Amino acid sequence: MLGLKTGIYGLLRFVFPLVPEAVIQWQPFVIAFAVIGVFYAALLATQQNNLRRLLAFAVVSHTSILIIGLFTLEAIALQGAVLLSANFGLAGAGLLLMMGLVFRRTNTTSLSALGGLFDRIPLIGIAFFVAGLSIVGMPGTPGFDAVHLVLEAAIHRFGALVTIAAALGNVVAAGFLLWAFQRAFLAPATEQDGYQEVAKANPIEWLLALFFIILMPVVGFYFTPWLELTETAVNTLSTLFTTTPVTH
Repeated sequence: MLGLKTGIYGLLRFVFPLVPEAVIQWQPFVIAFAVIGVFYAALLATQQNNLRRLLAFAVVSHTSILIIGLFTLEAIALQGAVLLSANFGLAGAGLLLMMGLVFRRTNTTSLSALGGLFDRIPLIGIAFFVAGLSIVGMPGTPGFDAVHLVLEAAIHRFGALVTIAAALGNVVAAGFLLWAFQRAFLAPATEQDGYQEVAKANPIEWLLALFFIILMPVVGFYFTPWLELTETAVNTLSTLFTTTPVTH
């Protein structure tokens, strides 16, 4: 996940400002690969039985949506992509941290071996659920406004086909993330799992989980400051591609 975020930063910080003509030239090819990547990574995620691998492919799938936003080359889409990257950082950290707390207790990330954890560690389960909702851009989370900006610009620039593809990929991602949550936390545990012995969250873990549970809705409902924070930078960058500045 760190490599993906570093690549996004490299595009925004170096590639776009230094070689805008090359970016415009390669735009159709990058968009095509991004649309393929949305579905390919989502398809691979649906085949995973390991929670760690499933989350990794989920991040790759959603990064493809972010790439669509970047290479739309419009101010509103660039802003959405930047905010989507920030959202992935927050929500992805929440998902991986909660997964780590699960592994710490069960010594496994195999979904077929997990189940019934919500009875023992409900706060960790809620934090995992909220972070997953933010990843797929549900209303009330930071991902909603960011995804909306990307899709709004995509339908204006590329038409319905690319936008529908990105939206459907997001729906697939929501499906397998919710399935992973259901399987790990809500599905009945078998007797051999022995999860009745799983330790409950200690105070530090309780605070970490509560932090993500509160952070996602707060940022989601008070998103305007983040829009204003990125407005100047994306407007400056967008002038390289002769797009219309975004205002709020």
